[in-house]
Amino acid sequence: MLKSYLLVLLLALAGCVGTRPPTHPLAADNYCEPPLPYHYDAALAPQTDLNVALTPALLARYPRRTLLTANALGLLPGLRQLLALQATARQQPGPAAALAVAEQQRQLLAQVVLAGTTIGSVAAELDCEGERADQLSTYLANLDSRRVQRFNTFSLLAGAGSGIGATVASAQGGQYGFAIGGGVLTAVLGLLALKPPKYTADFQHPRNLLAAVWTEQADSALWPPSLWYMLTNPAFSNFGKASIAHNTRLRWQHYGPLAHPDSKASRQLAALLFGPGGTYSGDQLAIRADLLNELQAAVRLFDQERQSLLLTLNEA
Repeated sequence: MLKSYLLVLLLALAGCVGTRPPTHPLAADNYCEPPLPYHYDAALAPQTDLNVALTPALLARYPRRTLLTANALGLLPGLRQLLALQATARQQPGPAAALAVAEQQRQLLAQVVLAGTTIGSVAAELDCEGERADQLSTYLANLDSRRVQRFNTFSLLAGAGSGIGATVASAQGGQYGFAIGGGVLTAVLGLLALKPPKYTADFQHPRNLLAAVWTEQADSALWPPSLWYMLTNPAFSNFGKASIAHNTRLRWQHYGPLAHPDSKASRQLAALLFGPGGTYSGDQLAIRADLLNELQAAVRLFDQERQSLLLTLNEA
């Protein structure tokens, strides 16, 4: 009778607490990627030689930080042309000269406004990727929670069954058997409930905006040239000593499971987070969501630089 009792509980346990990786639409459908590839005008690429690009006339007219933002957006040639047109308008005033200045200002302002859509587009993709990871993380966490609840339920049933069996058993050996067997089974189920979660899911992200930040690449085909220039140029950080991308990577390394980059666990996690994807646990997906949200915040802060440039151009 004891064997039958244990067998029934174990069969029920095997049928209800399996941890086969679940399928979920969020794991396979990478709906956050841009529907069409972006093509950026090479003429608007940031100039690398600032000693040549930042002429004395520009430095005398505009703050250096504003000029760096203008360079990120590829506007330094346009600003130099604006200064020339303004000089001409002062020397030869008239409707034609004023119209030329106004048209040049309009073109520059249009480029600054367009840069806002670039910032918004990348921030939206990072936000979407973060939500995708966070939703699947919550889904796996709920499965893990139900798994623990099932173990706890079976543990209660085992305890109740052993108590009832020990009460109704007529022979003393049977009573001992029910008590010992129930106690052992309850302990086993309790230990299983304490084991780490086992639910995982295949989560792919071939277009991984985090990777270029982690490896601190000099250039990135996935990032718009303007944003990558601002992320990797130390002048855009608050203290001007290290780039925003570098400081972001340092924060990723300093906190959490990436704090020991030379360890096997950290290397495996880094390969997962910054590669094309793979098998994730709920906790790993939560880490990825945090990294994406932090990078999204850094991108959105570039709107402050754009706002400063807009105000300067309006004053001009």
